[in-house]
Amino acid sequence: ENRTLDPLLQGRRVLIADDQPKIRQIIGSVLRNRGAKVTVCQDGGEAIRALESAQIEQEVSYDLVVSDIRMPDHTGYEVFAAAKKYRPEIPVILMTGFGYDPHHSIVRASQEGLQSVLFKPFQIEQLVDAVKKAIKEAAKQ
Repeated sequence: ENRTLDPLLQGRRVLIADDQPKIRQIIGSVLRNRGAKVTVCQDGGEAIRALESAQIEQEVSYDLVVSDIRMPDHTGYEVFAAAKKYRPEIPVILMTGFGYDPHHSIVRASQEGLQSVLFKPFQIEQLVDAVKKAIKEAAKQ
């Protein structure tokens, strides 16, 4: 595991939503080891509440959202929509372990500014590259 702080990720607030504990743990560790401040949510509802809370309490908002598409309570698209509602310029990366997208979440989110999609299983460096690219793109806006 690379524990080198990345200047681009250092201090960035990242919200992670996935119903699989191992995925949450891995992504959280990878990004924390590179300097990000990570909030880990066990489902979409928890992620949406975290986004709402940051807005209501006028905390420093998240710099990036990484969410699974298929979760039991709320879809990744619903997390994406909530993130965009509270902060339209926030980059969002959706993850899926399925080649098909029954609710067309990827298509709808892509039309509305989705940063990228990661297909599980993905390599750690794919994740890091996608996160860095999303943060760079958001900085240009």
